[in-house]
Amino acid sequence: MYKGLILPSLLAIVAWLGGAYLIVEHMVTPHNHTQVEQAGEQKVRKFADPLQAYLTNRSTKLRALASAKTPVTALITSGDLPDQTSVQVFSPEQILVGSGQSPSLNFALVDLLKRGQQVAELPVEILRTGNENNWQLHSIVSRQSEQLLVTQPFAVLENTLAKLDTASGQIQLLQKFPDAHSQTLWRGGDGNGHQASVALKGSYLSLNFSPSSTFVKEHSLPTVWFYAGAGIGIGITLLLLIKFLPRDSRAPWERNKEETGNELNKAHSETTDESSEKVPSRDFLPQGLASAPSATSSTDNSEKKAVTKRSEGKAVNKTELSLSTEFSQAVFRAYDIRGIAGREINEPFAYQLGRALGTLAQHAGEHLLLVGRDGRNSSEQLSQCLIEGILDSGCHSINLGLVPSPLLYYACAKGKNTSSGVIVTASHNPAEYNGFKIVLKGRAMAEEKLQGLYRLMQKGPFKKGEGSNREQEITSKYIDEVFNNIALAGQPHLVVDAGNGATSTLAPRLFEQLGCAVTPIFCEVDGNFPNHAPDPSRPENLEALTDKVLETGADLGVALDGDGDRVTLISSSGRIAWADQLVMLLARDILARNPGENIVFDVKSSRSLSELIGQYGGRPVMWKTGHSPMKAKMLETNAILGGELSGHIFIKDRWFGFDDGIYAAARILEIMALREQSLDELLDTLPKMHSTPEILLPVEETEKFSLIEQLRSKGSFGNADINTIDGLRIEFPDGWGLIRASNTTSALTLRFEAENEQALERIRAEVMGQLKLIAPKIAVPDWQLLD
Repeated sequence: MYKGLILPSLLAIVAWLGGAYLIVEHMVTPHNHTQVEQAGEQKVRKFADPLQAYLTNRSTKLRALASAKTPVTALITSGDLPDQTSVQVFSPEQILVGSGQSPSLNFALVDLLKRGQQVAELPVEILRTGNENNWQLHSIVSRQSEQLLVTQPFAVLENTLAKLDTASGQIQLLQKFPDAHSQTLWRGGDGNGHQASVALKGSYLSLNFSPSSTFVKEHSLPTVWFYAGAGIGIGITLLLLIKFLPRDSRAPWERNKEETGNELNKAHSETTDESSEKVPSRDFLPQGLASAPSATSSTDNSEKKAVTKRSEGKAVNKTELSLSTEFSQAVFRAYDIRGIAGREINEPFAYQLGRALGTLAQHAGEHLLLVGRDGRNSSEQLSQCLIEGILDSGCHSINLGLVPSPLLYYACAKGKNTSSGVIVTASHNPAEYNGFKIVLKGRAMAEEKLQGLYRLMQKGPFKKGEGSNREQEITSKYIDEVFNNIALAGQPHLVVDAGNGATSTLAPRLFEQLGCAVTPIFCEVDGNFPNHAPDPSRPENLEALTDKVLETGADLGVALDGDGDRVTLISSSGRIAWADQLVMLLARDILARNPGENIVFDVKSSRSLSELIGQYGGRPVMWKTGHSPMKAKMLETNAILGGELSGHIFIKDRWFGFDDGIYAAARILEIMALREQSLDELLDTLPKMHSTPEILLPVEETEKFSLIEQLRSKGSFGNADINTIDGLRIEFPDGWGLIRASNTTSALTLRFEAENEQALERIRAEVMGQLKLIAPKIAVPDWQLLD
């Protein structure tokens, strides 16, 4: 009846809504933006006033301290100094790293005192110092031939900051030194609008304000009224069209088209009335089909394959994924899942694993799993199938994409809604392998729990439901976290070898953010690992990195494994710094601030490590090799540091306690800067022992554990002490030998260490002789002495 009104009505709607949109976009939005900017600038200046007043008053009191002729001790007790102030007096010859108390001088404070000798009045600087390594305010006051270090806790500013109105937006106190990145010292509230900033005089500080959505709304014209006005205009226009336009009026082309169609239909009807069979009208065919399906082309819907595309990439055929539940138990190793990709670890395996993990997570009270993957050729498809299984269990997932394992661990540690996740990776294994590392409620899944997971995958029962999946990028958050944690001086030159693994993009970016000059090699993700195996614990895999360090004159070489949780360092002279040596350097630094703490290390580590920990007041704890057993032991003993020879280093001091090769390398860089020593100089301060690298003896997967049991029961090692925590560690007075079954490869792992080369050869010959009695055909590879 009103067909003629359709086109005019559509034009009216477009005109009114389009006009409202143009007004909002080109007039209201710029006006609101300007208003919010001005209000934000007024707000941040108001917030900055009490902070500026405090800093100005503090500066005035310090200038009085500089000009006063009263002895320093009398001034300290006079009450004329700022609140909670401590003052230390240094002569020029006392300005050395380690001098002073509360805080003792570190590299940054020494630099500050030396600059204070040259400049009459330096801005206040906020640095990490003190026993707890917390932020503190530092100023230098020059009095005749002595320098005063004036220190206050950051709480004197934090108390003022805490009183600010964070409900109106996010407030950040930033510090930016010349030619350096800004550091966030304090943050409160939430906001994501235009950021207003004001610099605080007499400091390197600035106060930033990002308005909240509520603040933006309070200082903006509401756009809804303009669209409401457009709606009213549309209603009035439609009423006028109904009143004044004739009903059933059709445009000429509509009438001609309809009349022409009627004539054609009439002619068609006359020619078909005499036919014995009538063709079904196309109006009754399913939409999109050009003709009715014939009897031979019909399809039984019950035989169609169910295909889902909830993950990006190739569609996952869930019927095929569910065909088999017969999986090899051998891939369920001591502390993760690893096997040959495509044969032992395939899409049905990943899907079933997802169902099992989603079920276990929900039984444990977790309804969200984090999922990551490394850069292996099979990892993307396996992660998609894994996510499908998780979602079909009714559990939700967050896809982190291609990330190193430490970023999954970081996400689990920082996550507000979950502490569980899984990453598709085979770590340092060759390209044909793949697997999974699993975290459930903050703990690595290992040993018996992995065997229970295998049984659940085989037989169920599984929870069922419809979970949801979304993607999230966490690399930037991780880089910011490390940047705010690590303090470096100068611009050290690094060569980074990511081994074509998952850290290829992240590692160079992070070290550059820390202020390093980075020369990357093999930093393109390539699942074929064309340059060398992604295993930095093997000397042959470090040759290219060593050559590049020597060629470029770099300060340090950093070698990371395929998923970034292991690290080996190369000194400027080309010396390999193995992980147990790095743990010694870290233990010496950390125990100086945390005496009496436990430090865990594996059975492959040097005897010198245990002795050094004891010398510096720590408690040495030897434990099984493997990232999962080490993490479990660290939780059990509340250890502050852990490490194993293969390159896993676990730091809980200022960090989260998981194995992270990039962060461990950054902490060593920080020690080098603090002590103003090269890695070679630091290594020279460690105890000197003669040792071999880790030696691998290939054996059949099914035989390796039985060989260790036979050696334990039949081997004869005289009066040596036998430690059976993990394989056999045979302790002699002048050295030790180790033989154990590898949990990641089909091999026995050996290592030897002694006080001199003669003792090392004697121990090696004795242990190998006993092994030959048990397995006469075993092949002994060449081995070399470590420098």
